[in-house]
Amino acid sequence: METATRIEVPQESGKSVTTTSTTYIDHAGFRFALLTLTNSGHRPVTMGPTSLAGFEAALNSLDLSRVDAVAVTGQGPVFCAGADLKVMTALTTLEQAEDVARQGLTALGRLAALSVPTFAFINGVALGGGLELALHADYRTVAHSARALGFPEVRLGLIPGWGGIRRTVELLGPDLTARLVVTDSLAGRTLSSQAAANIGLVDRMLPGDGFLQASLDFAVGILSGKDSATAHMGPDKERKPFGAVAPFTALDAMRKKLDARLHGAAPAPYRALELISAAARTPRGTTGSAAEIRAFGELLLSDEARASIYAFHVTQSMVKKPTGRPAVEPLPVRSVGVIGAGLMASQLALIFAQKLRLPVRITDLSQERVDSALGRIGVQLDKQVSASRLAVEDSDDILALITGGTDKAVLADCDVVIEAVFEELDLKRAVFAEVEPLIRPDALLLTNTSSLSVEAMGATLNHPERLIGFHFFNPVAVLPLVEIVATQHTDEEALATAFDLAGRLQKTAVLVKDTPGFVVNRLLTRLIDQVLSLIDDGGDPGIVDRALEPLGLPMTPLQLLQYIGPGVQLHICETLNRAYPERFGVSRSLTAVVAAGLPGYLDNEGGISSAAAALLPPAHPTDSGEVRTNVLAALAQEVTAMLEESIVAGPQQIDLCMVLGANYPFHTGGLTPLLDREAGSTFHPGMRVPVSAVS
Repeated sequence: METATRIEVPQESGKSVTTTSTTYIDHAGFRFALLTLTNSGHRPVTMGPTSLAGFEAALNSLDLSRVDAVAVTGQGPVFCAGADLKVMTALTTLEQAEDVARQGLTALGRLAALSVPTFAFINGVALGGGLELALHADYRTVAHSARALGFPEVRLGLIPGWGGIRRTVELLGPDLTARLVVTDSLAGRTLSSQAAANIGLVDRMLPGDGFLQASLDFAVGILSGKDSATAHMGPDKERKPFGAVAPFTALDAMRKKLDARLHGAAPAPYRALELISAAARTPRGTTGSAAEIRAFGELLLSDEARASIYAFHVTQSMVKKPTGRPAVEPLPVRSVGVIGAGLMASQLALIFAQKLRLPVRITDLSQERVDSALGRIGVQLDKQVSASRLAVEDSDDILALITGGTDKAVLADCDVVIEAVFEELDLKRAVFAEVEPLIRPDALLLTNTSSLSVEAMGATLNHPERLIGFHFFNPVAVLPLVEIVATQHTDEEALATAFDLAGRLQKTAVLVKDTPGFVVNRLLTRLIDQVLSLIDDGGDPGIVDRALEPLGLPMTPLQLLQYIGPGVQLHICETLNRAYPERFGVSRSLTAVVAAGLPGYLDNEGGISSAAAALLPPAHPTDSGEVRTNVLAALAQEVTAMLEESIVAGPQQIDLCMVLGANYPFHTGGLTPLLDREAGSTFHPGMRVPVSAVS
C-alpha cells in the first residue's frame, strides 16, 4: 500500500518553482519515504531559497519511526539542474549571498543527518547543487540515460557552495575532486552516467527503463546486507586526512596551469582549489565551513560571476531560439558537395558526413589534393576511435560516405554545395560561376568566407537568392559557432535551410550582416591591428603582446596571429582597411613578416623570434597598463560601430560570437561586459553596450 503527502510551497516571484512531494512505499519488506522533486511549471528542476525551504520542510515532516530508508529522486530527464541562477543573481548584498550558501548547507545537511540510510536515485541530469544534493545521501544510483553529472559552478564564476567540495573530497580524494570541480568545469565538460560509475561518484548505474524499481531493489540489497558491492566510500575509503608532511602535487600543478592560462583573471578556480585543499586537511564528517560560505557569497557578487552567468544565459537562449531564423520550412538536404580539398575543406567534409550521415562529395583541381584530404579525414576518424569517442563500424560508415575527385559534375544532385577555397574574391566568383550551371536551381550555395562580401561573390550568379555565407571556425569540430551571412537577395527558404543545417550540425548560428570580417574576425582583427600598430611605433613587442594577459583571454594577440597565419591575417587586414581605413591599418611589420616567409612574430618558446625582431623598429619603454587601455578602448569603439551598423541584432549576439567563435571564457561575458568593466566605458543610450571615449 502507498500513501502520499505533498508539501506545497509558494512560488518565487510569481514563477514556477521546484516542489518536493513525499510518498511512502512498501518494497520487498522495507518501508521507504520517497521524496520526488518536480517543477510546477514543467521547467527543469532547480533549487532557489523557496525550493530549499520546501525540501527541508519535507525532510522535517518525515516520520522516521515508520520508515527504513529515505530516497530522493526527480522526474523525467532531470534529477536537479542545480541552483536557480536567476534568483541568485537578483541578490545584492554579501549577507544575502552568504545566506544562499548557508541555507543550502542547512537543507542538504538535514538529509545527511537523518538517522536512517539515505539514497539518491539520480534519474537524469544532476548538475551543481543537484549533484551536491545527491552527494549528501549515503548511496547513489544513476540511470544509464542520465546525460550529464558535474559541477559547472567554476565556469560560472562560483564554487559548489552547498558542501559538494567536501563531500567529493571525502568520496574521491582531492586530486580527482579538483579535476571535476575545476578542470572539467572550465572546459564545460560533464560526466556521463558510465563515467560517474567508473570513478565511484555513484554506487550503481541502472537501466533507464524501470529505473525507480531497480533503484529500490538496489536499496533493498543494501538494507538487507545482501549487496555490499558499493563505491559510496570511494576507491580509497581508508584515506587519511591530508597532513602537512606531503604537498598536493596535483593541486600545485593545477594552480600553475591556472596561472599560465588565466593569470588570476577569474577568482573562482583559485578559491575552489583553496577549499579542496582545506577539505582534505580536516576530519571526515566536518560540516560546511565559514570559509566556504564566505567564498560563495563573495564570488556570487563578483563582476566575473555576473559576467559568466550572463554568458551562460546568452549561449543557452540563443541555442534554443536563434535570432533571425525565418518561420518557413527548410528545404531537404540529402547530399552535400565540398569545393576544395585543403585543411578547412577536409574538416567541413568530415563534420557534414559525421553529423548528417549523408553522402559528401569533395572536388578539387588535383586528385592528389583530394586523396590527401581523404587521408586527413581517415586520420581524424582513427583518432576518435582510439579515444573511444567513435565505434570502428561508425568510423567505417562515415568514411564510406565521403568520396572525391576532380570532376565537378558529381555535384549535380547535391542539395547543398559549400566552397572552401583560398580567400580571394575573384577565385570564389570563378568557382561559383563554374558550379552554378551544374547544380539544380533550388540547391543551396554556401561560402565559408571569413571576411569577403557575400553579395559581391554572388554578383554574377543567376540565382543570388540561394547564396549564403556559412562561416565555420577553426577547428571546426571544436568551436560551435557558425556565422550565417545573408544578403539583400537571400530568400527566406534558403535562410531557413541554413539555420536548420547549422542546428543539425550541432552548431549555434548567429545571423550577421554582410560586411567585411562579420563579427569575430572583425573584432579580433581590430585587436591585432591595434597591437601591431603599437609595435610598429616602437612599443616593446614582448610587453605589448602580454599586456592583455591579466584579462585571461585564450591567447595573446601574437599567439593568435601565429595560429591564424600571417599571410591570412594580412589578407584580412587589407580587406578591413579598404572598408574602414579610418580604424584599420595595414601593419608594416606584418607585411615584412609575410614577405620574409616567417610563421609569425614568435619563437617556439613564445618570445619574439630573432628573425622577427630584426624587422621591428627599436623598442622604447612601454607601459603594459597603457597598452591594455588602448587596446580595450579600440575594441569598445569597434563594438559600438558594429551595433550602429546593425551588424547583428544586439550586443548579446556579439558576446555569443566571441564565446563560441573566439573561445573567450565565460568570465569575460563574451566581450561587452569585459569592456564595460575594464575599459571604464559608459553605456551608449539605447544600446546597452559599452562605448569608448576613443574618437
